[in-house]
Amino acid sequence: MSEGAERIRTLLLRADNVLKHAGSANGQISQARLVRAREALLEAQSVATQPGVDLRVAELVQRRLAGLDALEGRELNGE
Repeated sequence: MSEGAERIRTLLLRADNVLKHAGSANGQISQARLVRAREALLEAQSVATQPGVDLRVAELVQRRLAGLDALEGRELNGE
């Protein structure tokens, strides 16, 4: 695994763990946790643009960001 791919893997895991352990009594995720997850995903997106990183990895990062966008929309609407 390339250095870039390994860094992306670490960042994706970080974002997942931030969201996974974000549960609260009312089931909502705090804004701070959403921001931390987004920061990790945006860094992964940046790394994914480096030469030698498989296009499929970059697409995975994009899907994760889209999923976070959808999650933030639900959180903001109180769902």
